[in-house]
Amino acid sequence: MELTYTNRDGESITLKQSRPYFLMKIDGTGNIRQTVNTFKAPDQDGAFYISSTLDMRNITIEGTVVADTPDEAYKRRQRFLQIFSPKLLGTLQYRERQISCVVEEAGFSVSNRQRIPNFFVSLLCPSPFFETLNEVREELASWIPLFEFELEIPMTGMEFGMRQPSQIITVENIGDVSCGCEIVFRALGTVSNPELLNIDTGEYIRLLTTMSAGDELRVYTHFAGKRVVQIDGSTITNAFSLLDTNSVFFQLAAGLNTLRYDASVNMELLEVSIYFRPQFLGV
Repeated sequence: MELTYTNRDGESITLKQSRPYFLMKIDGTGNIRQTVNTFKAPDQDGAFYISSTLDMRNITIEGTVVADTPDEAYKRRQRFLQIFSPKLLGTLQYRERQISCVVEEAGFSVSNRQRIPNFFVSLLCPSPFFETLNEVREELASWIPLFEFELEIPMTGMEFGMRQPSQIITVENIGDVSCGCEIVFRALGTVSNPELLNIDTGEYIRLLTTMSAGDELRVYTHFAGKRVVQIDGSTITNAFSLLDTNSVFFQLAAGLNTLRYDASVNMELLEVSIYFRPQFLGV
């Protein structure tokens, strides 16, 4: 049993069943409550189900500080409280998953018999989902390299790359629920109106613009984080005005998703990548 907490300043602490921070208990990682919304008519038996939403997740951590001297224990305690600051957002990593959280409570108590400082931490997670540590990257339209080193070019010549043959790709979301994603359109030449279609739902994202070689547009479909930006070197500008009015910031459903890219002009000069983090109900 081991976990690592990292605050927004980049400071981290690892708790496990060894010195100096001995982890005794972690709770709230496997269960989650939900709020069920219903409607009840006069004289109706039971009620109509409307919807349900998951509540915030509360994770509690208990353990003890192991030190050789009271002075060492005091320094460990200071370090612990500094990292678990309620003023800083943080990320908890546990069992190859991570979740964003804020410290609701962090404190110490001392056993009367052994005078050992015991710690208690309560973490509140606004989003109840655990995520993978690394983003998943899928290339929908790209060039496949056909050479490797040591390189020897024959007299008849050779192909240095090959265009991915299909417009359609199946993306697997291994998570328990649907999730947002980042869609990246890159132009290798003049491209007009790039788009990405979710064949399963009919929803699409289309940008009404003409891209030149080197241009890059990014669309973020995450809940409460939807945006469209244009990347020019290190400069990021808002490009929401380029969005087709019928576009939908679609989510990737749990399981298989069938996607197709397209463009009005020069589709073969368009590269499309998608990034996402599968989300889980518990670990």
